[in-house]
Amino acid sequence: MKLKMLILTGLAGIAITACTTAPKIPQLEAGVLQEVQNLEVYPDTVDNKAKLTKFIDKCVIEFTGNLKAGKSIEHWSFKGNTLISGGATTFAQDGSSTANNFDLHNPEVQKNFLALRHHFHKDALAQCN
Repeated sequence: MKLKMLILTGLAGIAITACTTAPKIPQLEAGVLQEVQNLEVYPDTVDNKAKLTKFIDKCVIEFTGNLKAGKSIEHWSFKGNTLISGGATTFAQDGSSTANNFDLHNPEVQKNFLALRHHFHKDALAQCN
């Protein structure tokens, strides 16, 4: 009986040692960096907010605002100062919706992106480089 207990204790010790010395797997470094509200941006909306979220390879700004005729949600993906993708979905009060991707080379789209990005703190944006 003592031998069985000694063997079980030894195996448990080996198992614990193996678990604590296993190579570390990098954790997903993602999360909300900052959220801002009541922005003066295009399109003209009320009760709007923007959330800056960090992912491993990029950051995303999600802008949500209420329009006179419904609700708009925009997603802007970027790394540093480079816009990767962008698009908007508009939900009308009648239950219909439309979606479009932004032309990333359009100067107005770039201007809107930079205006929206400007509302976030520089320390939060620095984590997107």
